[in-house]
Amino acid sequence: MHRRAFVSPLPVRWRGSSLLDELTAMVVLSIGLLGLAGLQGRVSSAAANAESQTMALTLAQSELERLRGIADGANAPSGYARIADRKETIHSVGEQQSEAAYALRVDVTRFALQDKHYIPVGDDVPMQPDVPEFKRVTVSVAWTSRNGVTHSLALPGILGPSVF
Repeated sequence: MHRRAFVSPLPVRWRGSSLLDELTAMVVLSIGLLGLAGLQGRVSSAAANAESQTMALTLAQSELERLRGIADGANAPSGYARIADRKETIHSVGEQQSEAAYALRVDVTRFALQDKHYIPVGDDVPMQPDVPEFKRVTVSVAWTSRNGVTHSLALPGILGPSVF
């Protein structure tokens, strides 16, 4: 009995993949994987920057709230009078240690009412109970990220003496 060979209905060029097809697929896959690896590095860097920004914002908010507490506390008039410019370097927030050092700066400008307008007055001018006044406070935090870029943020606030 004579056997006949199986003949595929597909043309010869469609019957299987060649070595060139396999190499092309591997190159395309490798390029995709390298792109994902690069993206993962950028995502990691962005996450570290976001964490640093969060810590800086937490520092600034905490300092502004601390100053509000001094102005509104039990010893409010004397506490309010003690609010002044200040600089400090901080390495941790709460229990979180940071690899970056944060430079905290508090800028205070005192304003008093004179002739229906608030004007800046120096700290050498004594407070007068019958003259309304407030202090404009700006809490700034600066830090340097892992890649050497310096960042900063500032939170403004207005504090007034408590009247009891």
